[in-house]
Amino acid sequence: MKPEEIKAALNKPVKFRSELAGVEAEFILTGAIFRKNEKGFYYQAELTSGNHVLIAKLEEIKAKEEQNNEDG
Repeated sequence: MKPEEIKAALNKPVKFRSELAGVEAEFILTGAIFRKNEKGFYYQAELTSGNHVLIAKLEEIKAKEEQNNEDG
């Protein structure tokens, strides 16, 4: 997901995929976090499922519309 897509995807289902953790699951995008480190600024996604909250890299999630466009 790109930063400009966050607003349209808020409070909607998204797909989270982490090759490192071996996880692929659907969550609700409930927020975005704007952070700064020594390399510069970056975004993180706040994802929820039931009572669980996950903070993930923005690059690890896809909006539903984005998935449908890729499927054809």
